[in-house]
Amino acid sequence: MALESLSSTFRSPSSAAPPSAAPSSPGSVPGSGVRLGSVPVNSQQELRFLQDRLALCGQIIFGISGMFLVVTVVIDLVRDSSRMSLQGRYFHIAATLIALGLWRVCSARRVFTQTALASVDVGAALAICVCFTFMGCLVVQPWGFYTALLAVGHTTIARAVIVPSTPLRTLLLAFGGFAGLIVSTAVVASLPAASPAALMPMRSVIDAVLWSAAGISLATVTSRVIYGLHEKAIEARQLGQYTLEQKIGEGGMGEIFRARHAMLRRPTAIKLMTGDGSESALRRFEKEVQLTALLTHPNTISIYDYGRTPDGRFYYAMELLDGMTLEQLVTQSGSLPPSRVIHILLQICGALREAHAVGLIHRDIKPANIFLCQRGGMFDVVKVLDFGLVRELRSATNVTRSNIDTIVGTPLYLSPEAILTPADIDARADIYALGAVGYFLLTGSPPFAGKTLVELCGHHLHSVPPPPSTRTPEPVPEDLEHIVLGCLSKDVTARPQGAHAMAEQLRRCKDARAWKETDAEDWWQRTVRPVATPEATAPTADGRTLCCADMKERIKRRAFSV
Repeated sequence: MALESLSSTFRSPSSAAPPSAAPSSPGSVPGSGVRLGSVPVNSQQELRFLQDRLALCGQIIFGISGMFLVVTVVIDLVRDSSRMSLQGRYFHIAATLIALGLWRVCSARRVFTQTALASVDVGAALAICVCFTFMGCLVVQPWGFYTALLAVGHTTIARAVIVPSTPLRTLLLAFGGFAGLIVSTAVVASLPAASPAALMPMRSVIDAVLWSAAGISLATVTSRVIYGLHEKAIEARQLGQYTLEQKIGEGGMGEIFRARHAMLRRPTAIKLMTGDGSESALRRFEKEVQLTALLTHPNTISIYDYGRTPDGRFYYAMELLDGMTLEQLVTQSGSLPPSRVIHILLQICGALREAHAVGLIHRDIKPANIFLCQRGGMFDVVKVLDFGLVRELRSATNVTRSNIDTIVGTPLYLSPEAILTPADIDARADIYALGAVGYFLLTGSPPFAGKTLVELCGHHLHSVPPPPSTRTPEPVPEDLEHIVLGCLSKDVTARPQGAHAMAEQLRRCKDARAWKETDAEDWWQRTVRPVATPEATAPTADGRTLCCADMKERIKRRAFSV
């Protein structure tokens, strides 16, 4: 890297935002305008990446230089003589300590600014090369020349391999590192013949120039190859005006990435479909997302955009949420009080009512598709995810939380008609699933369990679920229990005939207004720390969520979109 004043020289046009984004200058990134190496400096994550690379570079140089320092000192002690003067040894030690300092400083947990990283990079690289050059001048010639050549060459090439940098930047920095070697060789060669250092003829200057040119060329070519790989990786992560940053989840229908819009700089979740890739499947996905994009209810996740990748894969962009799914909530906190269950179910009903009005059936209402978060200073805000994305019905031996996404509609919450006549289901299938979700919130477990798909579907078709009050030590109000069991009726006509009808029944419950905004705020403040910045998030291995770094052990906040 180079100093900030040279940044305009080292920007890369190929890494600019898409043409439609119309950035202010080639290679710039809206909101930052500066690039370090091949990575745009516009987030803590990217600065952390560059800082870690600088730390690795310092570690490698320190290891090589320290090894030679120890070995040469031991050899000199054994034979009781040295080809290097005491001053030369000091310069070797200085170069080693500078590399150690680069390693330790850049290993700090605090992320430095772009200017600081650029200054540290250039200053450390040039200082190490200068120390090695003076060390070579103070070694008996011609050994000194070759010692300095190898030391400076290893330093410049190690930096070119490890630190992402444009070829031009590496060229200038490598030239600066080798320039001292050429000058020192010329000075030594021009000394009077009586001088002990004047053991190299003037033609050694030619050797210095040639070897330096070779080292500069090798470092530049290496940087160009590695930089090109970085650029290709960036291009592969570009979907229209969105840049994929982190993979934050994976399910049966696709992969989810945290992304950034080129102009708006708005944190976004991108879902990249991994279906069969057929034209009919892509058209179905496109139609479903177009319908979902028409939904404006505050409890429905917002769809920003959709499109296709160059290889024909379908993707859509949606809002990135901070919070947790209902499945995570119950798993970590246990069953919920009836008043809070009503509060959550009413919000889901609102989202379903709008969807059903435009002819869109969710088909996969389940706790993992209902997200609880904080939005705009409000607490316990529900977001319903994955509207209308049809699942394929696949056979499964065991029904567990790890493989449940491979089965259509999630059998734990599947209505009887969705099993018998999946092509003819209507909005009441979502009501059945919503009743099963309410049952799960009240008891901490689904209405039915089964070891196989056939057994579980048989329960949905023929078994009557035990009342929630018999499966929890906490009392369940009779009116709420009646609504939940009514939703789970095998007869579709015995269920609430729509989300609006169910919401009306919930509002008539005696605990309908018992869960206050102050209760929700108190719960979030006690259980979950304040929302972390996007840069404080990191991917998790559960295939679903992006977990914030500062969460408490009891409940981990999630930035999640499926």
